[in-house]
Amino acid sequence: MQPPKTGISYFGNRNPRHFAVDLKEIVSHHCNFVLHTFSENDQQFYKESVAEMIALTKAAGLECHLDPWGVGRVFGGECYSRFALHNIETCQILPDGQMAPAVCLNHPRFLEFMYKWIDDACEIGAEALFWDEPHFYIDLKDRSRFPIWFCCCTTCASLFKKEYGLAIAEAEAESIIRFKEDSVVDFLEKLCVYAQSKALRNTVCLLPFKDDRIGISNWSRVAAIAELQTLGTDPYWMFFKKDVNAFVGDFSREVAALCDQFGKEAQIWLQAYKIEKGKEEELRQAAAVAYAAGIRNFAAWSYYGNAYMSYNRSDDPQRVWDVLGEIYADLHRGDLER
Repeated sequence: MQPPKTGISYFGNRNPRHFAVDLKEIVSHHCNFVLHTFSENDQQFYKESVAEMIALTKAAGLECHLDPWGVGRVFGGECYSRFALHNIETCQILPDGQMAPAVCLNHPRFLEFMYKWIDDACEIGAEALFWDEPHFYIDLKDRSRFPIWFCCCTTCASLFKKEYGLAIAEAEAESIIRFKEDSVVDFLEKLCVYAQSKALRNTVCLLPFKDDRIGISNWSRVAAIAELQTLGTDPYWMFFKKDVNAFVGDFSREVAALCDQFGKEAQIWLQAYKIEKGKEEELRQAAAVAYAAGIRNFAAWSYYGNAYMSYNRSDDPQRVWDVLGEIYADLHRGDLER
């Protein structure tokens, strides 16, 4: 039987000397892989620094995964996109004609940029790539602004007209939803194919939505990508103000079933940021319900309860970090209990 996979995301520091200290804690908290973020800013200014951190990660015996954090604002992450600022003609256009602060994933120039990102990820030593919450732009704080969130930029308008024979703004909801889904799946498939050609493994983490007005509802299309090894999601129950057992349990069972059907590895992310004081033990509940659903690949966002990012800091980061370490220890012993 394969040992469980237990990972942590790491960002906010680009000093390898500092990371070497944090890495000792990561190892002592029973992690066996680290997800390093690799934003556009990192790619431009910290490429060699991240390479040093990756080398340290491997030297400690841990796997190294790389995340295009906030790249193009197509992927999850709290950072801005230089590519969007310097290539505004590639940005998404919302249904009301407003330009979104995010690149359109259908634009061929962005795909070229992503291929270069993969080249750099391979060069600095990544072993796997983590396609983090790929999505068309949506403002989660104002999600009811449009009946359906979609892009009507020149590229999308042309592709939609070619496929459906009419303007995207005049189309029925079903066609727009299908077009968005096709676009995301096609984009991911191209990235996965190119990454695999570089001997890199692929993981996709989908946003925990089943509302096709704002996300992808047919996850089986992503799971069916041949070059994909791992499929996961991040049901952050406290962030979305959901019941931990129901929210994490439902998505864990769905991901586990899909991965069993398509021969992939199932992954669930635990919320280890913005945890309210006194609720740290909910991490244990989340891990247990996912484990009961068959999940053996766990990761948590992020290192040390996200203490270094005030926007998403947990109330008691040390306690969050310690509880996560206890959970990971239990997972490796095979005696995780709710």
